[in-house]
Amino acid sequence: MAKRSTKDYTSISDHVTRVLQFILVVLLAAMLLSQLALQIPAVRLWVTGVDRLEGAPF
Repeated sequence: MAKRSTKDYTSISDHVTRVLQFILVVLLAAMLLSQLALQIPAVRLWVTGVDRLEGAPF
């Protein structure tokens, strides 16, 4: 088995960091879009059932 150099570990670390950053951006965008979608009454009624169970409408 070949011995890995510091450059190899740095390269792997940089790649993993880019992948994690991409995942983080995608998750933040999905969270933002879902929160914005819940501001639309038709979407909110379709996605959640809580509004119809409350006494006062939103």
